[in-house]
Amino acid sequence: MSAHWGVYSLELFKCSEISDVGALSNVHTLILGECGGITDVSLLGNLHTLELTHCVGITDVSSLSHVHTLVLSQCDGISDIGCLGSVNTLTLDRMNPFFVTDVSCLDNVHTLKLKHCAGVTDTNCLSNVEFLEW
Repeated sequence: MSAHWGVYSLELFKCSEISDVGALSNVHTLILGECGGITDVSLLGNLHTLELTHCVGITDVSSLSHVHTLVLSQCDGISDIGCLGSVNTLTLDRMNPFFVTDVSCLDNVHTLKLKHCAGVTDTNCLSNVEFLEW
């Protein structure tokens, strides 16, 4: 995929043939849904807004700590969210209940939405979170 300079927002759904999204690192807002071929999001760490929905090939989100607004929904391969404590607005939706259980590392997130995260049972450690939806 070649670089698309000047694109502000891009949404890609059910693009199973796409595996390299590095050239999209210059857009402001990137929404990827059901893009099973994507495994590496390491070059997307400087986006303002990134939404990943049902991107089952993604396992490592450690490079996304500088994304301002991050939505992770049904990305069952993600097992470690510890690096996301500096994200301003974070939504975790229907994450794997066996992997996403401890959210204590997210106490510096400004806005945290935990939707249908059955593995999370204790949010007492999130006293610093300004807006918590659980």
